[in-house]
Amino acid sequence: MQINLKHMGADSCWETIMDMHSDYHQNLKQHKYTYNQFVPNDKRMHEFMEIETPTAQQVKHYRDIFLNEIYNESDLKKLDNTIINSVIPKMQMAIDGKIKPLANKWGIKLPEQLDIVCAYGRGGSYYLDTPPYILFRVSDYPTDWSPYGMFVHEFVHLLIEEPIIIKHNVPQDLKERIVDLICLDTIGRPVQEWCQESFANTYITPQAIHGDLESAVKKMMADYTALKQAQVTKDR
Repeated sequence: MQINLKHMGADSCWETIMDMHSDYHQNLKQHKYTYNQFVPNDKRMHEFMEIETPTAQQVKHYRDIFLNEIYNESDLKKLDNTIINSVIPKMQMAIDGKIKPLANKWGIKLPEQLDIVCAYGRGGSYYLDTPPYILFRVSDYPTDWSPYGMFVHEFVHLLIEEPIIIKHNVPQDLKERIVDLICLDTIGRPVQEWCQESFANTYITPQAIHGDLESAVKKMMADYTALKQAQVTKDR
């Protein structure tokens, strides 16, 4: 699998900020995410993210500020040396040695190409495009930080999203826990504290990860749905 490093241009960065603005207000803030991680560390961009339904005039105002006063490609290249010389080779070793054998057991084929696309903010997201890509919001990280664990985490998301997560209608919190447990098993990456006490823990065991992951998720979701339905009935 070929892994490529790319950097967003100004217009694409703004489109991404707009997408994250919509996703933040429609979904992410309900899961306790903050908007700071999705935009440049600039109070004017924070002002924009606070506006739940901006007018066309407001969008143009903040777009002009971003394009003319904020965007600088060097902000997105600050970790290039680390990514090219350390993270990508290490990631390819983990994929070939740890993740690919699991994917074969799960009946999932790895993509031929993966792009890592750098943008503003802090954190990572994944996109099921052709080719699939990891959006790395790099600008808020120090120059000595390594995104290795993050990249593997997002790659696992990409692998299981369509054949397992979407297929079985897994909610956000359980999805994150499943990916965390897979990454903990494969590369020893610490899990996110907010989802440690998860309904998924009983089902996504090392045996499930190294065996029939989809059947474990299917069983988990059947029990989860039944529990939710029982709670609704009890509350009536």
